[in-house]
Amino acid sequence: MIPKVIHYCWLSGDPYPEKIQDCMASWRKVMPDYEIKLWSTANFDIENSIPYVKEAFAARKWAFVADYIRLYALYTDGGIYLDSDVKVMKPFDDFLDSSFFTSIECHQFQVEQDDVSSKIDAAGHRVCDEYISGIQLQAAIMGAEKGCGFVRDILSWYDGKHFSGDAGSLGTNVIAPQIYARVAEKYGFVYIDKDQNLDGGIHIFRSEIFAGNRREITPASYAVHYCENTWRKRSALDALTHYLKFAWYLLKSKFSGK
Repeated sequence: MIPKVIHYCWLSGDPYPEKIQDCMASWRKVMPDYEIKLWSTANFDIENSIPYVKEAFAARKWAFVADYIRLYALYTDGGIYLDSDVKVMKPFDDFLDSSFFTSIECHQFQVEQDDVSSKIDAAGHRVCDEYISGIQLQAAIMGAEKGCGFVRDILSWYDGKHFSGDAGSLGTNVIAPQIYARVAEKYGFVYIDKDQNLDGGIHIFRSEIFAGNRREITPASYAVHYCENTWRKRSALDALTHYLKFAWYLLKSKFSGK
């Protein structure tokens, strides 16, 4: 049973922006009987953590430090983890009987851009050595019981890894949703946007349940991740290129009837 505790991370020490305050207010409004626990440098020992965490912290990449801390919090205490820019619309009580729950994070634009269809088979199994992007697991909204084996497996993935350094460094090239999906494969996860009941009491819901951005909200959605992506700093040219590609995808979708 997953306890009624909401974990979140705030590592910069900066004041909460108004949007973040509004999101956190939704947690209290929709789930008033849930305890809310902040994780920061005051209650997580960065200095004695693994190299990946120390290197990401030194680089001031707070989101990547939080990638590990959220797992530590869920494994140690159990509960629900929310990114601070998640707005909750419905209570999570329906999910508390899982050993672990989250949703698919599916972005069709990215699926097409990265030619994901060539990297998975018809049944959704990965057929390449790469990490799959565009169809992955939501890392901003998830819950787990204390001592969850799946969470332990993800924590183990980080052992011996480095955030920065020589060739072979991860940096920001591999992100948590891709890592979670890769680890979930051994429990039966497939890269298809549908509800999946995996081994060990793991429940992965279709992407609309925890919407990956405001455009993906439906009446079935319990929460939305506004996806600030503060960890990703693009050059002006890269940002413009990304915007134009996304605009072209939306235009194609409109005229193709998708």
